Amino acid sequence: MENLDKIETSFYKYLNNELGEEEARQFLEHLQSGADKDVFLQLIENGLEGPLADQLLGKPELFTLLNQSFAKVVHTIDTKPEKSITKLWPGIAAGIAAAVALIILGIYIFNAVPKSEPGSGPEYVNSIKPGKMGATLTLANGKTIGLSGAANGELAKEAGISVTKMANGQLVYEIEEGNGDPSKTNTLTTAKGETYILTLPDKTKVWMNAASSLTYAAGLNQRERKVMLKGEAYFQVAEDKTRPFIVESGGQKIEVLGTWFNVNAYPDEEKVTTTLLKGSVKVSGKPGSKILKPGDQSAVNEKSISITEVDTERAVAWKDNKFLFENDDIRYIMRMIERWYNVEVVYIGEMPTEKFGGGVSRFDNVSQVLKILESTGGAHFKIEGRRILVSK
Repeated sequence: MENLDKIETSFYKYLNNELGEEEARQFLEHLQSGADKDVFLQLIENGLEGPLADQLLGKPELFTLLNQSFAKVVHTIDTKPEKSITKLWPGIAAGIAAAVALIILGIYIFNAVPKSEPGSGPEYVNSIKPGKMGATLTLANGKTIGLSGAANGELAKEAGISVTKMANGQLVYEIEEGNGDPSKTNTLTTAKGETYILTLPDKTKVWMNAASSLTYAAGLNQRERKVMLKGEAYFQVAEDKTRPFIVESGGQKIEVLGTWFNVNAYPDEEKVTTTLLKGSVKVSGKPGSKILKPGDQSAVNEKSISITEVDTERAVAWKDNKFLFENDDIRYIMRMIERWYNVEVVYIGEMPTEKFGGGVSRFDNVSQVLKILESTGGAHFKIEGRRILVSK
């Protein structure tokens, strides 16, 4: 397993339970040996930030064996002359620190919400599991493919374009030289409780939040790259100075050449917001247009375009599998919960007026999220089937 590509392939196959018994044994032995500990460390770090994070957290043996692999290196160094320790220790220390940080991160995700003790907080009769990686791809010919249950490999090929589901669960488009019909559009749709990542033909990477859809020409276009978004998505646009990348969503238009930004265009939100992390974007709507710089967030409706400086981490927290609240009202928070957990929210009596702040992992069951909100005393919740009742 000296080949790095082979290590990566085996890693994702292990997460998806696709390795045979002997293959799995060899994979785990290789991880424990420490021979490629830095490669495994990077794969696990990337995995915690990606759509397969829930599968990764379901494999605690990977964290244990990685920790053991770094411990072996420490033991080896301790048995060498003091002179060797001085030369090697800084690099090893950095590696061990990274491994420890990774283990702590894993533990944090498991324990992001305090575990309930008898009498310490509300207990819910039901709980509802968090969303997961999944989406439906609709091809130009009308064929639909459910991606959560689809096997890895090539899913479709038409008009010189191949669509492949990778071992890491992501969707990748590739165009054969000189092909790609811009008139053939595809749509990727996430239902409530689903999220997905895809790579477009121009190598632009898109993270899609729950209850969203992205429509795009399968081959994009030789003069411009245009997509249409409903819901929320985070874009890392591949740089191409000859072809602008255009996102149309909720009455606004975004034009970029190569940049990173998040768009929230859910129909039940009052405004369409665009948050810029890197580069520059032009946001246009009925009231006019504005240029954003990194750290800016635009809010567009039919009457105005406003720009404020925001915490970009909060704007893209969903992409990193977190809920981050900061002085948010209960309706805004419950709309996020409604989409991610695929539930119906019903308000009983007087509306809670408290503002909420804090953070919690999106991997937690909804009951854990509600306990944190209820611990402030500003709202109370009851779960009935897939309905959440909210009261003051």
